Amino acid sequence: MEIKRLNEDNVEDYEEILDPDVSESIGRDFYRGVVALDPDMEAVGAMIWEYKNMEEEKDTDVEICLIRAEEEDAARQMLEEYDEQTEACEVRRSYFEVADLPEAVRQVFTEAGFTLTDREGNDLRLTISDMKPISALKKKVAGNIVGLSDISELQFMQGVTTCLFNGRKGLVEDLEFMEKDWFEEDISSCAITDGKISGMLLVHRFPSGTLMPVLLAATGPDSKIDLINMIVYAAREAVDRYPDENSVVIRRHNKTVQALSAKLFAKKTGEQVIYGCRE
Repeated sequence: MEIKRLNEDNVEDYEEILDPDVSESIGRDFYRGVVALDPDMEAVGAMIWEYKNMEEEKDTDVEICLIRAEEEDAARQMLEEYDEQTEACEVRRSYFEVADLPEAVRQVFTEAGFTLTDREGNDLRLTISDMKPISALKKKVAGNIVGLSDISELQFMQGVTTCLFNGRKGLVEDLEFMEKDWFEEDISSCAITDGKISGMLLVHRFPSGTLMPVLLAATGPDSKIDLINMIVYAAREAVDRYPDENSVVIRRHNKTVQALSAKLFAKKTGEQVIYGCRE
């Protein structure tokens, strides 16, 4: 068994075992990944993870975004490589959510100190159809709400800087390095106050076509109103531009998003997942 580190040059060589929605991030600052190769150099396992809060002393967490392995040996060797790479980072907590995990692989993670539990996942998996009631919440969206496609690169950078200054980066650890066109510009929206960006709802479109809001922040004097207006704007644009069955994922990563999701999608629940955590 050989363990090979993933990078921008080789990630396409192993696309048969990787999830393109996860592996597209290989090459970004906080993402790492490995594949396990059998004696015939066929990929029989893969792991991809993201460092969280890496720039904050002693607060580094790691989210393991992908675990694919059927055999105990592949899982064990990948996890050993993971431990070797993360050791120097003083990781406080490692965690993951997966839909399924073979029994042999579960045993490997348990032996490595992970506690595994079955629970409702953080992700709400919706469709564009679920956005229609939100798009109808208001007859007219406030005039200070515009699409990301309607602002300049300079305005975008100023808006990102404002969000980061206020401690808001959403799901994007490397927000300050992301290009404007990484976000779905016709659906993402911004609030403008006194000629400056005072709020951003940034949506990413994954290779699969799935849409995910990755940042929702408002810092202006009317922040609560701006948040709702940006959401309504984005929902309307999504409904107009995408088929009803197109996937939308809401990641309930903090209490604010959890509370907002409960109001907007009261009847929706997350899928059952296996949650693993090691501290």
